Amino acid sequence: MSRTTQVLGFSVPPSLVEEVASIAKAERRTKSELFREMLRVYRRYRAERDRDELGWVNKIIAETKAEEEKHPTPVNELHAESERLARYGAQQAQKLGIKLKDVPRLIDEYRKERRVARRP
Repeated sequence: MSRTTQVLGFSVPPSLVEEVASIAKAERRTKSELFREMLRVYRRYRAERDRDELGWVNKIIAETKAEEEKHPTPVNELHAESERLARYGAQQAQKLGIKLKDVPRLIDEYRKERRVARRP
């Protein structure tokens, strides 16, 4: 019969080894059980953190929209800001050696990295 688990090996400071052993003993668990529980807790923490971050971003967007409705930015200021940002972007692209044809590829690479980083 084959194993249903796999052995992992990783390094931790000696003080952490002692703490893990102490916690496992106090909770009458194996270190493996304790590690699995820590991973479950971390997954829940990370999901909550991501939800909180998204909520924070959505709150800022809503506040900005409300402010814009109260005090709309004049069209000439929007055009000036757009031009300023375009100049800044062009300067940064030139510094980094990015050509216009590179932009779709760079965006795609960035999005792929974010998808991989967000996987549980």
